[in-house]
Amino acid sequence: MNRTLILLGGAHVHLDDHLDHLAARGWRISAVHDRDASRRAQLCERLGATALEDLSELPADAAGALVCSETAHHEADITAALRAGLPVFTEKPLAGSAEAAARCVALADQTGLDLQTGYFFRTNAALKALKDAVDGGLLGRVHEARMRFSHDGGFADWLDLDCWMTDPALACYDGFVDEAVHCIDLLQWLLGPVTSGHAVTANALGWPVDDHGTAVLRLDDGATATVEAGWTDAAMRLELDLVGDRGHARLIDGELTIRQRGQDKPVATHALSEPDAGEGIEPFLDTLEGRPNDARVTPAQAASVNAVLDRLNLHLGGPIAGA
Repeated sequence: MNRTLILLGGAHVHLDDHLDHLAARGWRISAVHDRDASRRAQLCERLGATALEDLSELPADAAGALVCSETAHHEADITAALRAGLPVFTEKPLAGSAEAAARCVALADQTGLDLQTGYFFRTNAALKALKDAVDGGLLGRVHEARMRFSHDGGFADWLDLDCWMTDPALACYDGFVDEAVHCIDLLQWLLGPVTSGHAVTANALGWPVDDHGTAVLRLDDGATATVEAGWTDAAMRLELDLVGDRGHARLIDGELTIRQRGQDKPVATHALSEPDAGEGIEPFLDTLEGRPNDARVTPAQAASVNAVLDRLNLHLGGPIAGA
């Protein structure tokens, strides 16, 4: 089968993670479009790919497209790929606003082509085991949740923030959202839709976008959830608590423990493998290869994250006109 993808944009910090997973499965990039001519040339040389100067030039003989452009350009890149007959995997979030995300979903539905988004927590074995526990009723009705996903990339300066990620017109969302989207997707995957909430964000690093914050959410079945995220922690942290009427689950320091009420001995424990953003593309590759993957993010699910963000007033600006 054809194992080539077209790369649309090389701006995203997790591009190399996806390229590693592509290479491990025998896939490669055959052509590159990037609005930054210098970056496009460098990527083409590095990947042995053909340069595409215009989105109208997209060849239809690839198996699909990988979108790693700035968030403001996602809609234009996804639209071009789908109209060229190419299934699409895009880095998160799906698009630069709820309205843009909805248009992408509508086009995917119209064309019948696959459109997936890189919410990679769903591929983690420990978190998949947690979903099985929740779906199996081990916790009973979950009535409260807390999740934190944050890192020290701002203060420790390993996350290069002097770039599009701190340009409101290109990023469309801030540093809190950059990490919080993974929490929102996972909580909705585990517990159901978010119906309302509010967020408070703040700025510790001085960039033109806020860099950390907290959101309080209400889910469709009445459960409440707290999400903490950003670029300003003292280290990388992924923590999660789910409390139900029959049991509770806690993820801390890389270990997931599931207990039932009144029992000290855990029902199950799972070691969390190191979160790998590149794993997010695995369900897309499985789909292209004709294999099922229960971690697949549907277009509607990805768009629902954008809808939550915009309801929380976290949207900074829409996609660039004519992008």
